[in-house]
Amino acid sequence: MKKLSWMISGIGALLIVGGLLYPLDMITKNTFIYMLLGGSVTMFIASMIRAYAIMKDK
Repeated sequence: MKKLSWMISGIGALLIVGGLLYPLDMITKNTFIYMLLGGSVTMFIASMIRAYAIMKDK
């Protein structure tokens, strides 16, 4: 479950890093906001899964 949460965190980080396309005029402002919020929520969910997996092991 920890590996799954790290993979989900990676996806969230890629979404956030993908927001760098906005200053290059490759994505719209709405897409930029969705990518930032979606990436942060995805990383938050992944951290909750990771915390649950650690607590379950103890």
